Amino acid sequence: MNLCFAYPNKFRFSETFIHDQIEQLQPKITIYEGWYPSLDKNDVSFLPFPFNILYVRGGLRNVLPSLYHKIYTFFLARYLTKNNIDVVLAQYGPMGATINDACVKANVGLVVHFHGFDANDKATLDKYLPAYQQMFKTVKGIIAVSRDMRNKLIEFGADPDKVIFNSCFVNTSLFSLGKPENNDKIFMAVGRFTAKKSPFSTIKAFHKVLQTVPDAKLKMIGEGELWDEAKALIKELGIESQVELLGVKRPTEIIDLLKTARVFVQHSMFAPNGDSEGTPVSILEASAVGLPIVSTYHAGIKDAVVHEKTGFLVNEGDWEQMANYMTQLINNPELCGEMGRSARQHMEDYYEMSKRVDTLREILEK
Repeated sequence: MNLCFAYPNKFRFSETFIHDQIEQLQPKITIYEGWYPSLDKNDVSFLPFPFNILYVRGGLRNVLPSLYHKIYTFFLARYLTKNNIDVVLAQYGPMGATINDACVKANVGLVVHFHGFDANDKATLDKYLPAYQQMFKTVKGIIAVSRDMRNKLIEFGADPDKVIFNSCFVNTSLFSLGKPENNDKIFMAVGRFTAKKSPFSTIKAFHKVLQTVPDAKLKMIGEGELWDEAKALIKELGIESQVELLGVKRPTEIIDLLKTARVFVQHSMFAPNGDSEGTPVSILEASAVGLPIVSTYHAGIKDAVVHEKTGFLVNEGDWEQMANYMTQLINNPELCGEMGRSARQHMEDYYEMSKRVDTLREILEK
């Protein structure tokens, strides 16, 4: 199988799942750069002069999008044919919709991997849903990372036989099992400060925990558009000394920090704009380290976390009940250890990278 792997961002550290897929699938060619990927792994464009100049293709795409689409489709189809590509794996719905015409023109199979916002964000759907529905007619396969997402894509018009649930995965070999029961009273949160991760809910829940567990700590990894507001809320609640905002960290640094915590927390929920999680990789990685999880009944989380076995789940927005579970766990290190070991086993049984990649490879080769 000659595979072309198409993805938008080459240098985004948070998209570890994409880089893991590239490493495991070993595609013949990779292309990246926004929803109109044209750069190969060596950062060389397959588009001819003058379209290989960023400002030219960017300007034309903005001023005459229909013309640029036709030009891009012609040259991408030629590039796929030249490289004898059998199938293209496109990351995110908008990219699949963008390159679908070229795949049809080159008679190449297209598999589109949806992840979260691309199936839920209102603005994205307003812009791309008609193109999705056109893509659904010719696409070879569609991958959804949660059962909820699969159902939604079918509601949009996708063929149920072509929409396969295959969650994000975790390479458990990179995560040695920790002992949260031996750690200090530290809660760890990892993720962008964005509406769908509701950092304010996590902060308010932690504030309630402090009423009965004053020596607890909350460490939050990540940045985002809600960073300043989150920092202001922490100050308003008077808990600056108990909350650490650690900023962006590399994957290896995150693993080391997870091993120092007793509990992992993340209050994912639907954002006002409709944006949603798929299956948060941060929860899979925390589980692989052996941390109990306190999160929400949201998207793929309810598959990744087994309520009362590998952690606790609450309804979206119920930060008070979240605080109750956080308090229960932080005061019971033995329970943290027990749930953490179950969380690790759940990852090995259902989210191990090799198993999920094998399923992905089967989809591509079908």
